[in-house]
Amino acid sequence: MSLNRVLWPTQISTATVAEDGTLQPNVIHGKTLGLRSFILNRPYRLNALNLSMIRNIYPQLQAWEQSDNCKLIVMKGAGKNEFCAGDDVRDVLAQVKKQDPDALHFYKEEYDLIHYISMLKTPYVAVMNGHSLGAALGISAHAPFRIATENTIFAIPEAGLGLFPAAGASFFLPRLDGQIGTYLALTGKRLEGIQAFYAGVATHYVPANRLEQLEDRLSDMETSDHEVINMVIEEYATLTDTKAIGFDPEIRQIIDRCFRFDTVEAIIDALDKEKPTSFTRESKSKLLHYSPTSLRVILRLLRIGAKMSLGECLKMEYDLVQKFLATPDFWEGVDTMLVKKARQRKPQWQPAALSEISSETIDERYFSYPSPNALHLQSSLDFREYPYQRYSLPSEAEVKAAILGESPEFRKTGGIASTEEAVKWFKTERRKKKGVEEKVRDILSRKTIIFDGKLCWQASL
Repeated sequence: MSLNRVLWPTQISTATVAEDGTLQPNVIHGKTLGLRSFILNRPYRLNALNLSMIRNIYPQLQAWEQSDNCKLIVMKGAGKNEFCAGDDVRDVLAQVKKQDPDALHFYKEEYDLIHYISMLKTPYVAVMNGHSLGAALGISAHAPFRIATENTIFAIPEAGLGLFPAAGASFFLPRLDGQIGTYLALTGKRLEGIQAFYAGVATHYVPANRLEQLEDRLSDMETSDHEVINMVIEEYATLTDTKAIGFDPEIRQIIDRCFRFDTVEAIIDALDKEKPTSFTRESKSKLLHYSPTSLRVILRLLRIGAKMSLGECLKMEYDLVQKFLATPDFWEGVDTMLVKKARQRKPQWQPAALSEISSETIDERYFSYPSPNALHLQSSLDFREYPYQRYSLPSEAEVKAAILGESPEFRKTGGIASTEEAVKWFKTERRKKKGVEEKVRDILSRKTIIFDGKLCWQASL
């Protein structure tokens, strides 16, 4: 059934009207044997989240977590090739203009939901089949299983909207390989399809035409064992293009060289020192045209978040939200780009240039004093590294630890000595997960050299 008609404004926050005139909730609950599912059902807003959706999901999620009959939970989106466009910031802006407290309630309750999802004991699977933008990572990125398809479009567009990436982005993005997270957050660049898998945004890559079969198979599960769920998803994973392992190697090197700095000016200067290419020109152009305030806040946020727990990051983001809702760039960016959709007119940022607002001013305004309302999460559970990393492809940090002998398995032997040994070990450790060999070879080709017959990690590469 196609769901593409829009309700009148008095009803729009809670439901959708189907083509046959029936009323459908903005979040549909599904139940098939041991599988429970949430279907985000606002296709006319690309399934963007609002407060009513959060209040729909949270109590049901708690009930399923407590149910012995629920073996696993799936989060997906309605509509053709749509997952979630993040937070419905148009709704938030309208509430802010009316001084409606729901603008702040939305973030408080959303962050509590995100934290709860990250701590679930019941396996949780996010099917990112389509747009997965901005705060969509709150209901996907902190989950043990994240499925990308050829339709996946992952992006962090907040800098171009006068915002900052939230929903735990300050925890998730710094933990991607190298400076990928910083690059994505500052430029808004998209990762499409299999790129999201190799970059670590998704844990599995499953073609869209196999999703229905996978869900049928998962519904038959009589266990909540994460290892078993992982193996079942892996059965349906198919890598159609093993040469497309994410970024072009030269571009990836540029990303790590240029986006490692702690000021936007230093990043721009590093891009200027690179050989001029379409990539360096495009990256620099975005840094010069996006909100200066957003860019500075985002960079500072990611550097701090890299050393924090998930709970601490959510509290920091909630503090920042309260400050950003009062900034002119939030009003200008959302109104220009999302409400009026004035594509021919660029947002008029205040201040308009990086030179007009210093890093010291950003620290003073946004990071030096607390907002009036603190976030008190309902659970005291927390972590500083994702507990289910083993279901993703090996990260650069894991490969580095194996080469240098820093991981527990290699402390006595001094580390892995050859490329073939590294590929073999990680394929075994990841239970022959598809994509492991390609990912490990890519990392080693960029980050190691052979010296005296042994693999050596090059910190400068």
